[in-house]
Order: sequence, then C-alpha cells, then structure tokens
Amino acid sequence: MLVSEFSLETKASEAKIWQIFTDVENWKEWIDGIEYSTIDGDFEDGALVTIKNINKPKSSSPLKDVVVNKAFTLHCKMPMSKVDFIHEIVKDNDVVKIRLAVEAFGTLAFLIKAIFRKSVAKSLPIVAKKLGELAENDKT
Repeated sequence: MLVSEFSLETKASEAKIWQIFTDVENWKEWIDGIEYSTIDGDFEDGALVTIKNINKPKSSSPLKDVVVNKAFTLHCKMPMSKVDFIHEIVKDNDVVKIRLAVEAFGTLAFLIKAIFRKSVAKSLPIVAKKLGELAENDKT
C-alpha cells in the first residue's frame, strides 16, 4: 500500500546520486532527524543499516532490491507490518529524476498509512531537494 511518493528532476548524474545513496554514514546530510547511520558490510542486498534518529532508539533494517546506480529499498519491520523506503534514480532520455516512496504492508498497513501519510508526504520533497542539491553541488 503506497503511503506517499515524490519525484524530483536533477542536473546531477546517476553516479553522483548513487555515491550519496551509498554513503550511509552521511545520510544525516540529506535526511532530517538522523543523529547517525551505519552499515554492516557492503551496500548490497541483506546488508544491515542501523539508524539512530534524534530522541529515538536506534533501529536496524536490511537493504533489498539494490541495483547499482538505479535503486535500493530500506526494509523496516514494525509490529504486524513492514514498511519499505524506496530510493530510485530514474533516467528518461537526458532527464534524471530522484524518486522516493514509502510503502506499507501487512495487517496494520492501513494504520501506518493513516498515521504517517501526512508527515511522509511533507518530508519526502524536503529529503529529495536536499539530496538533489547535495549531488548537484558536489564537485568530486
């Protein structure tokens, strides 16, 4: 069940966006509320990402559907449900887009959608904009 999604055109290359996606330790630069984040191993399916949000306990979730320079999903388990945070780089002709989406599954998916839809819909454009700016302004 789709909770929310947002797409943003960028001048950044797919490789630059991917570089920022895979730099887990610096996710706090483009995702508000993160105190720190780490990854256990390489950026690939099954790797465990630990995120410590400000004023919240840390949580760990595996990566799935990792396709280099294209997409990855952070798969989070919640009571009686699962939430996927989807990150995609979409190229159509010469236009590169960053697509972020949140999907909920399971018995309580309807409740997750009801609770988080407004906050997720508000945060996805902010996250995408910060990511796009970071990628466009990085000269490395």
